[in-house]
Amino acid sequence: MVRYIKFLDLFKRKKNFLINIKNINIYWKGAIHTLKGVESDDKIFTVTIPFSNKNNNNLSFLKKQEKTPEIIKEINTTKPFRIVSVSPELPIEIPDSESKELGITVEGPDFNYSGVLTLKFKSKVEPKVHVELPDVYIIRGNKRVKANNSKQLYNLMKNQIFEVSVQMYRLLTFNDTVERVSVNKPFGFEGCSPKLPFRIDDKSSYVVTFMIKAPEFNYSGSLEIEV
Repeated sequence: MVRYIKFLDLFKRKKNFLINIKNINIYWKGAIHTLKGVESDDKIFTVTIPFSNKNNNNLSFLKKQEKTPEIIKEINTTKPFRIVSVSPELPIEIPDSESKELGITVEGPDFNYSGVLTLKFKSKVEPKVHVELPDVYIIRGNKRVKANNSKQLYNLMKNQIFEVSVQMYRLLTFNDTVERVSVNKPFGFEGCSPKLPFRIDDKSSYVVTFMIKAPEFNYSGSLEIEV
């Protein structure tokens, strides 16, 4: 039996919006990251973005030496799309070495679409400080020795931890023990590798990496590490 459809019934039917996203391009800090696209029969749909503040198989947005939280302040898109909502809500903070899945609900156009979805992520701009270390000294008692061969320059966030490696044989001798470490202001001592206490037990070389907290202002001057 043939079913006849009245002309007016065509306008009463629910519209179907077919969205075919071939790729999702994510802009973040001057780089583009591409994810696999999605398909939707609805005008409004949600895409899931894996955001990682570490090195893994997902999107690795942050250089590992910057051991700080990453903060997504804003997410925008381009026409013909519109951001409806973001879960979790903005701003989103991703601590160092952690990951979060972002659910971004997007409204598409009033017509069938096949192409790319662009998402532009904006970070919270943290104030940075410029640190110049013309000299690094290691000190024990009355003995003070220069530990570096050239000036070291850093552009860091306020209170960011940075690393300074020192050949301990510039100051100490075999079997010497270090139980405590302090540094001059405006720096802070945050730890070292190997951990305290340590003993100089390698006759050929003994390098220690000191974790130093940067100041809250621009600084040019010596770093003094007392052991």
